[in-house]
Order: sequence, then structure tokens, then C-alpha cells
Amino acid sequence: MIKLIIFDWDDVFTLGSKEGYLKCYHEALVGVGVYLEPEEEEKRIFAKWGKHHKEELKELLKENPKLLDRACEIYESKLFGNTFVDNLSMIFGTKELVEKLSKKYILCVATGLNPEILKDKIIPKFNFPNVFKQIISSYDIDDIKKQKPDPYMVKQILKTQRIKPTEAVLVGDAKGDVTMARDAGLLPIVVLSGNLNKKEAEKLKVKYIIKDVTYLENVLTELNLLV
Repeated sequence: MIKLIIFDWDDVFTLGSKEGYLKCYHEALVGVGVYLEPEEEEKRIFAKWGKHHKEELKELLKENPKLLDRACEIYESKLFGNTFVDNLSMIFGTKELVEKLSKKYILCVATGLNPEILKDKIIPKFNFPNVFKQIISSYDIDDIKKQKPDPYMVKQILKTQRIKPTEAVLVGDAKGDVTMARDAGLLPIVVLSGNLNKKEAEKLKVKYIIKDVTYLENVLTELNLLV
């Protein structure tokens, strides 16, 4: 019986995060006078995708490490300002979904998104219901080796909520989410509203693939009937 649902946030509940992050990183580079070809800039960003922004900027500025601290300051000003949040839109029906699910399941979030932005800007902006028992982010973890896709965040949630891995699922949109779930012993459920397309998800041997998070109830019903 499924008791706990762990969600990634970006591209699961809100769309546009990738474009928002890319703008913040680009403006940080421009702010320190570094210009990369668009393809190279994007390649470097996705090489560290999901990591703490300092790790991303290290990759972007690997020829100019002395500019890292200033670039981080600029990036944070854009991220905590409006550059990132203005790119976001909410997937229709998600608020009603989580309110319904919260009456039956424990709901938690494991994300690479900065928790202050999530709690102080995104959730208030979209008037998102306060239904999550626990939110843990890569920003809460000092050891970069324990950040996503390492299963540390998921294991912390399981420990705090006192739930067995077989009683939980993880809903995400990226390969890192699938890896994180499996390494923690959870069943991954992939939504096609983000990074992975259906073919890529099938290649990862994911059994449950849904168009977006609003189709989650059907999967949960099937899983609970299998018990």
C-alpha cells in the first residue's frame, strides 16, 4: 500500500523553470564579462544540471575561477528577484490534485530548487496549498556528493516520515529523479511535462509514465490494487 508520495517540483508542478534558470545563469555570466557561444553555455549548464548553482557556475567559469564569487552574487540576485519566477506557470489542476491526495497520502518534496524561493515566492505566487509534510532541497545539503541524484534526500524523508521504501513512490521528470528513486528503493513515476520524453523514459525501463502529474491518481489506484 502506498502511503507516501515524494515529488520533484520543477516541471512537475510548474513549467518554465529551465528557461528561468538559463536566463539567470546567462545574466550572471554577462555580469562578470564572460561570453560563451550559446551552445557551449547550454552544454556546460546541463553538464551539472540539478546541482547547486555554485557547481553550475564553476563549470561555466572554469577558465575564470576568480569570477565565481561575483557570478554567484549576480545569479542569486536574479534567482531571488523576478528573473526566475516570472518564467513560471502552474500546470492546470495541480492544486486540486494535491489537496485531494493530501487526505489519503503523506506528500513531500525533494528538489534541486532553492527552498526559500519555493516557500517564499513560488508557493505564495500561485496560492499553492500548504499540503507538504516535508520539503528538502539540494540547498539543505552541504556535501555535494549527497545532492541529487544521490538518494540521500529521499532517505531522509523516509526516515523522518517513518515510511518504508516499498510504501512510497517518487514523481519526477528527469533521469536524475529516476536514479534517485531507484537507489533509495522507491518506484519512480515519470511525468512527460519536463526533461524526459516517452522514448527516453521507456529506455530507462520506467513502468509508469504519465502525461503530467494530474494523471497520477490512476497510477496510485493501480498500485494499491496490486497489494
